[in-house]
Amino acid sequence: MEHVIGVIGIVAGFVVVAGGAAFLNGRRSSRPEPAEEERDHTAEYLTMMVGVLYALVLGVALVSVWEAKNDAATHISAEAGALHQTYLLADGLPPADAQQARSAAVAYASYVRNEEWPLMEQRKPLGTRGWTLLHDVQDAWASFEPTTNAQQQVDQLAFGQISVAYEARNGREAVGGGGMSGVMWFGLLAGGALTLGLMFLFGIQRTRTHVVLAMGFTSLIAFMVVFIYALNSPFGGLLGLSPAPFAEVGVGG
Repeated sequence: MEHVIGVIGIVAGFVVVAGGAAFLNGRRSSRPEPAEEERDHTAEYLTMMVGVLYALVLGVALVSVWEAKNDAATHISAEAGALHQTYLLADGLPPADAQQARSAAVAYASYVRNEEWPLMEQRKPLGTRGWTLLHDVQDAWASFEPTTNAQQQVDQLAFGQISVAYEARNGREAVGGGGMSGVMWFGLLAGGALTLGLMFLFGIQRTRTHVVLAMGFTSLIAFMVVFIYALNSPFGGLLGLSPAPFAEVGVGG
């Protein structure tokens, strides 16, 4: 929040300076007032420049939330896939050890799907329970002492998959606790308001065609903002990811 206030303060400072400079220049200048056609050209140029700058802001915001969602999908796929691999690798263990490893994997996947996912949808802290259950998966394999070369290879493969699950969980938590910054939201909303305001003040004539174009342009900006807002919640909302990959852990094993 402090960063947002700071950015608003900086922007407001530039606005005041620009307004003061324009006011002083108008008072000191001895040139006659520009013709209406010249003023229209200036307003058209400013409107165009604001539109170009706002398009850049929209592009940066869209790329930011799109990449964050793709990262979340990658982490989820890697985490669930690694967990499922540990479940399958348990086939190479003695029955008692295999049951312990499988139970730990299923318990962790169930907790992520049923307990952690609602928290991620609301961007709430996940706590330490999930890490404890993931440690249980690791402990289930650590308690096993391989006695053959085949079991040793299975053990090494399992620990490799567990390392992948740890890394993917870290990434999932990082993506879930982030989201687009308040500074970017300020630029997105303020820029949209300024772009539409200039368009209606200087770029729209009172004809049916221009009104329709203005309505279409406004709808497009509104759609882009709503689309970015939906993508900004990778684990919830209309475009949110599904916990289905964790439901497949242990299926078909």
